[in-house]
Amino acid sequence: MSMEQQLIQHVQQRTYADLPPAVIAAARREVLWTLGTSVAGAAAEGSDRIAAFVRQQGGREESTMIGFGDRLPAALAGLANGSFAKALEYEDKYWMDEGHGYAVGVAVVPAAFAIAEHLGGVDGKTLLTAVALATDIQARLLTGAPRSLTSGWNATYLLSVFGATLAAAKLLKLNETQCTSAVGLAYAQLAGNRQSSAEGVLAIRMQLGFGVRNGISAAQLAQQGITGARNFLTGKFGLYTLFFPGAEADRDAPTRDLGNSYLGTRLGYKAYPCGAVVHPVLDAVLSVLGKDGVAADTIASVQVFGTPRLTIMVEPRDVRQNPKNHIETEFSLPWAVACVIVDGKLSLSHFKDDAVRNQRYAELARKVETDMDAARHGVWVEIKLKDGRVVKSERVMGAKGHPDNPQTTDEMVEKYRDCVQHGPKPLARERTEQAKDMILHLEEVKDVRDIIRLLA
Repeated sequence: MSMEQQLIQHVQQRTYADLPPAVIAAARREVLWTLGTSVAGAAAEGSDRIAAFVRQQGGREESTMIGFGDRLPAALAGLANGSFAKALEYEDKYWMDEGHGYAVGVAVVPAAFAIAEHLGGVDGKTLLTAVALATDIQARLLTGAPRSLTSGWNATYLLSVFGATLAAAKLLKLNETQCTSAVGLAYAQLAGNRQSSAEGVLAIRMQLGFGVRNGISAAQLAQQGITGARNFLTGKFGLYTLFFPGAEADRDAPTRDLGNSYLGTRLGYKAYPCGAVVHPVLDAVLSVLGKDGVAADTIASVQVFGTPRLTIMVEPRDVRQNPKNHIETEFSLPWAVACVIVDGKLSLSHFKDDAVRNQRYAELARKVETDMDAARHGVWVEIKLKDGRVVKSERVMGAKGHPDNPQTTDEMVEKYRDCVQHGPKPLARERTEQAKDMILHLEEVKDVRDIIRLLA
């Protein structure tokens, strides 16, 4: 069988009973994290304008816009909720190594809930099965493009449409032919270039929303008999041939150990709401903060030692050291380091307008420099104090939130509780706690619509 056939049949044939308990538990955590951070993301800069746009489109009241409560066609709800899930850079990651990873749940979970609401009566076991299988395939596609970080494509956005499509297709119970067409139609709609990130514009999060919307549409079109390319990965103009040519692709990786291992169990969840490559740096900074006199007012300079993976958060240097808006701060290593040094933590409040205008953070960010060497493993920091002393951290290999250094479920619950209190509208704690309890016992939920509507 072709790679495409193997992956499609894997999704088609697996049931809830086939999935190991660890896989189900991983899918449950994925739902908890994505829904919680999506509520907060609905209040991020620009989210109100996304909400206004989808409202203007009108259409059948099928699925809920999280944080707001509007009822929209499933694809439009997916557009909004996918954008909200990525808006705060506080998402899950499938880690490619100790230093960088790509988001998966932010595409899979919004698509799954949008279709589940559209259908009605979808129980928790069915939803968990769709989430687990779609996550596994999207992560496997990532393993096939291990060098995508050095290309002009951001694999989080580029591959989001595949996870969204497969979650939708599983819930819609498409047959193998329809499911293959759905993914082929998804391939026809890829979005995921890095230009929006380079310019610090809101389109960066819209690419995730586009992926979810397009994935839902692809599955619904295939259900109507619209055909899509069958060789969407390995054909002459397939994904790996066209987007990751030559040595950039590992074509054996997506089907390696298929059905025996499930890559959703390797998702990690960010300990900090900013670009993932800086997370080991923040752990290194926190490890020396308060020791040997290290404090914001004693620091002359901060030198970060890492690999070129840090480039996306340190270049262009002038922009990263002097971020001017919410988006630029999310992708600024100097900004994140400065906030952690000043306050001893990094929270959602550090990326709001008031924080951007805080000169204490801004001045310290300009003291942060980076030394990058491809031969290194891990990161460390050296902080030069005003009295001339230099304090050096230990080398950090896996940041908090990496699957080798994971957040516990209890820690994730506390992050969920924080996020759901930062939405665009007040949500009663009774409602958010009820939603949380239902997510943590999803297998027992008869209709998952009840969860999403509690968070509206």
